[in-house]
Amino acid sequence: MKLLYTAPSAEGWAEISASRIDFDANPPLNQLRVCWPLGEANVDRTAIAASLVFSPWIAGRCDLIRPFSALTEQRIVEWFQRQAIWVAPTPVRAGGLPLPRGSRQFHLSGEGTRSNAHSLTLVESLHGSGESGSTTHVATNANILMSSAPSISAAFEIRLGVAVLVAESLSINELIDPEFANAAPEAFGHARQLLECVALGLRDA
Repeated sequence: MKLLYTAPSAEGWAEISASRIDFDANPPLNQLRVCWPLGEANVDRTAIAASLVFSPWIAGRCDLIRPFSALTEQRIVEWFQRQAIWVAPTPVRAGGLPLPRGSRQFHLSGEGTRSNAHSLTLVESLHGSGESGSTTHVATNANILMSSAPSISAAFEIRLGVAVLVAESLSINELIDPEFANAAPEAFGHARQLLECVALGLRDA
């Protein structure tokens, strides 16, 4: 599958487009759309986000268009190996680039549990993005992909992929997702390892 990130348009929509090749399945949508001011997002994080969002439909070669680090490539390969799927993510660059370093924690499972905690909620594309108190609402069509995911863990992985995509713009350094951890603890552990390579923490509480 070929995966390409496009920075936000004048209307504010960033996209990750997917083009199937070889033995890939057909995702219900060929484009993930997110309405948020992302700019030129970090290439390693967009590679991880794209892999998480479209992994249920990828089998074989995985072209991510923009060069990313060898460590990210290794973690993506390991991510797909747990599903007994061979992938060859390309292209890989020599050396590395500085990763964004945030300072905020965001909950993905509803409201934060502390007065100073933040939460990230995905809303349908017809709604606007914005912030309301400690909750950040991100308009996206990811819910269509989530509802068509082949497993509950895949649905949580898609939601996590969107969070990885917007993490830099929200200065996030740690994501908290007890729903994912409780529903699919093994997949949650693998996702935590995957996010480590792009300087993002993932925990269950």
